[in-house]
Amino acid sequence: MARRSPDGDKHLVRRKKAVALTDMSAEQFAVAFTRLHGDTYVDRAAVLAPRERIIATSQTAPDGVVVGGIAAKIMHGGTWHDGDFTVELIRAPDAGNKRGRGRAVHRTDLEPDDVVDIEGVKVTSVLRTAFDIGRVPPEWRALGHLDDLASATGLCPEDLVDYVKKFPARRGIRQLRALIPMVDGRSESPPESWLRLLMFRADLPTPDLQVEVADPIDGHVFARIDLAYEQLKIAIEYDGEDFHSTPEQKAHDEARDAKLRALGWIVIRINAERMRTDR
Repeated sequence: MARRSPDGDKHLVRRKKAVALTDMSAEQFAVAFTRLHGDTYVDRAAVLAPRERIIATSQTAPDGVVVGGIAAKIMHGGTWHDGDFTVELIRAPDAGNKRGRGRAVHRTDLEPDDVVDIEGVKVTSVLRTAFDIGRVPPEWRALGHLDDLASATGLCPEDLVDYVKKFPARRGIRQLRALIPMVDGRSESPPESWLRLLMFRADLPTPDLQVEVADPIDGHVFARIDLAYEQLKIAIEYDGEDFHSTPEQKAHDEARDAKLRALGWIVIRINAERMRTDR
């Protein structure tokens, strides 16, 4: 069965054109390709990186759209996203009224300063991206996205405070206002951000992030603690499945924790299950 686009691209095809110019049935096409945007489909055998997927989607979308939301955060260098994230497309300020075929195309009040160019793709600016992702519930996910954006771009919370003032009655604005003081680009994973939010909601003191602990004898830094109360020597670590699940990783964690305890630290380890069931 033909797997190459009539346009010569081995990954992207137009459904109507592909079916018309090949001997594929509609059922065969559905098995071979998955919908990317509008009438554009991608070979199911192709593995597109997130940025490739975003760029391909924007290039096949109606003229004048701007990539926003989580996709914009990825274009700005953000690394956290679900595998099936939606490529959100927004009408540019000067776009016409032609209706887009994509499910994620919508119109909003973008200003010219809200749009930047990244690799030839129109993308919402860092501030506008933060404004959009920070208003989407639930708040714990929003904080994870904001921290990720801050880590990638150096987003200044004070600048975001000023930007938000222009939209006093926008949906989700109260959530965003509450989250801005907690945004911290030093957070190295969304669960760390969520854990900080839980601690804040429990009226616990604000912890410091990525606290380094050195061996008192040789000065070698042997531990970098996710969240800590350094004066009290309380270490809070989030154990993600990707980095703390193998026997070797667990043995390394145990040895490190033993050394911290020998120096007077209290070590508290949190995982996803505890976050869900034992807040």
